[in-house]
Amino acid sequence: MRRTLKPPRLRPGATIGIAALSGAVDISRLEAGERYLCSRGYAVVEAPNLRLCEGAFAGSDRERAEGYMTLVRDPSIAAIFFARGGWGASRAIPHLDAKEIASFAKIHLGASDLTALFAWLQKHVGLVTFHGPMVAVDFARERISPETDGGWEPVLSGRAPLEFAIEPDQVLASGAARGLLTGGCLSLLVSLEGTPEAVSTRGKILFWEDVHEELYRLDRMLTQWKRAGRFEEPAGVIIGALENITRNGAPDPPALEALLRDFFADAPYPVIRDWPAGHGRRNRTMPLSATVSIDTPAGTVVYEEPGVA
Repeated sequence: MRRTLKPPRLRPGATIGIAALSGAVDISRLEAGERYLCSRGYAVVEAPNLRLCEGAFAGSDRERAEGYMTLVRDPSIAAIFFARGGWGASRAIPHLDAKEIASFAKIHLGASDLTALFAWLQKHVGLVTFHGPMVAVDFARERISPETDGGWEPVLSGRAPLEFAIEPDQVLASGAARGLLTGGCLSLLVSLEGTPEAVSTRGKILFWEDVHEELYRLDRMLTQWKRAGRFEEPAGVIIGALENITRNGAPDPPALEALLRDFFADAPYPVIRDWPAGHGRRNRTMPLSATVSIDTPAGTVVYEEPGVA
């Protein structure tokens, strides 16, 4: 089993590299997000491809990969934050160098399409990564507060343990569990089945979320994972934001509630929902491959260890 590699913690005034491994970036939103990071006292360096636009992507597959690797190799850069998701990270993965990334272990912060990259890094590098806010998305909002910034600084600076409250109405199945955190955007996780980066859920705390899906597609993805045994193995499940999940094009909260209860109400492990992470206004930073616990009787989720060294 590959050992877990924790990147060095984020220090005040550090330099943050901004990467685009997926979709083309809205420049006005990028610059707004960069201004926010600078206001927090950090310096920023852009990947060479960050402002490119080739169809739907921030450059060709090779350009996106090489832009990211440029940030990896730069010794002045302490962390790599991603500008946005979209799609295309999986296409760039064959152009990455796992040994080189391991030699320059750095904080990686992102979400959505970066689920594929983070699964690849976990498999081939063993690197702890961080599911959380993105520069041209979450950090580009007009008003950013401690409620909406994803709580990224305490997590990336190594503060631990960190305890968060859960309410009784968030509980789909009760219990207590601890394990290494894994997961991300469900549609990306399911797309990894049959690849070397398919995510193992055995003994893990599994986090998943998604956005802009019809209810039948969400049902289909959950059914595929259930038949693949992915929901037989975890220690616990955290369901994040389920934004704009529709039935025949319109929101149907009772149908979504029924679907979740059908899959998880009888689970033999704790399951919570409405965790404020994913494609919503709040995107709480989560340390993937670090130890997390769920205790529904106590009403807590705890990040038990820092994800950084």
